[in-house]
Amino acid sequence: MVSKKLEINTLRNFLFILMALLFFNNCSSLINDKIEFERRLVRSSSKYILDKSLAVNDIVLDQEKSIVTVKGRTTSSELHTDLKTFSDSLSFKYEVVLLPDPSLGDSIHGIVNVSVAPMRDRSSHTAQMVDQAIMGNMVKILYENEDWYLCQTHYDYVGWITKSAVHRCNTDLLFDWKKNAKYRIKTLNAIIYSQPNRSSTPVSDGVLNNRLNISENLSEWYKVTLPDGRVGFIDKKNVELINNGRGNENQNEYIISTALSMKGIPYLWGGNSSKGNDCSGFTQTVFKAAGIQLPRDARQQAQIGKPVKKKNLKKGDLLFFGSGERVTHVGISMGVDDFIHQGSKLEGKVDIHSLNPDSPNFNSYRKETFLFARRITTISNDQ
Repeated sequence: MVSKKLEINTLRNFLFILMALLFFNNCSSLINDKIEFERRLVRSSSKYILDKSLAVNDIVLDQEKSIVTVKGRTTSSELHTDLKTFSDSLSFKYEVVLLPDPSLGDSIHGIVNVSVAPMRDRSSHTAQMVDQAIMGNMVKILYENEDWYLCQTHYDYVGWITKSAVHRCNTDLLFDWKKNAKYRIKTLNAIIYSQPNRSSTPVSDGVLNNRLNISENLSEWYKVTLPDGRVGFIDKKNVELINNGRGNENQNEYIISTALSMKGIPYLWGGNSSKGNDCSGFTQTVFKAAGIQLPRDARQQAQIGKPVKKKNLKKGDLLFFGSGERVTHVGISMGVDDFIHQGSKLEGKVDIHSLNPDSPNFNSYRKETFLFARRITTISNDQ
């Protein structure tokens, strides 16, 4: 009898140890699988997403008991396919949404309906501003929550914009806007009034490069229809037909005159308008006024155009500054050694400086950190 009980206890202990070994083996295998997935995520993200500011890649692992789920969002179809295949090989559940979110249907387009709409890195008014989208600009809506749209600009920058600043539309309505909105505000700021007189109530303010749909031509005023259907009147002196490239020297002179008109505008991180800007937002705004669409960041702008030697600098060439191979700042050449730029934390406003030690505008820091210059040779439409 004692021997039989001993056998039973021994068997129980054996089964317990076996189950424990199996459990720990499964846990160890699951941990290794999760590590392998994280490594794959890093490698594949580096392969398929070359610039994080131009894509969405919010992917995480979630585990409940022994079930591991891959969750999140991405704009990269290549990354989405790669991780789906790898997840299947590990028997992970895969719930990553490829953006635009399919639940948005055909209404994945938007038109900015305020003069300047901040774009933020999170859906919160306290989040860091990464860019600005201006009135009339078209954006792609990638995702939405209760009060915000995750948007991508026509130059591919990604950020959150509050829903009240974007008129959501389908492809047909977007096409109509693009076809009819042929005018832009050419002054640094303007007011759109409710009636064709300056004593009437404003409908909206406006800034340089705001895109407008002119619905009626009056003697001194244009009647305009805003993206969300509001109607107002703007002084003709503030408006011109959009010019997609002015050509040759006239274009360079226009770039400089526009840049000079912004002299003194304060530095604003993420700013990309005549209300405030950072260094690359300043250059993008100025070139946009001349009908040229630059990329958003200085490091991106440094990859376009053609190299030009410092001794051959012309008005309108882009000067790049930084350390080593890392570009951190950009300005616009005024010819030879002088340049105009948004001075970031050092200068704090749009101003003129020089690389010439004999000039009263000499900036020793900018001379020490000057890297190279590029000339924009391709005239391109801004949208």
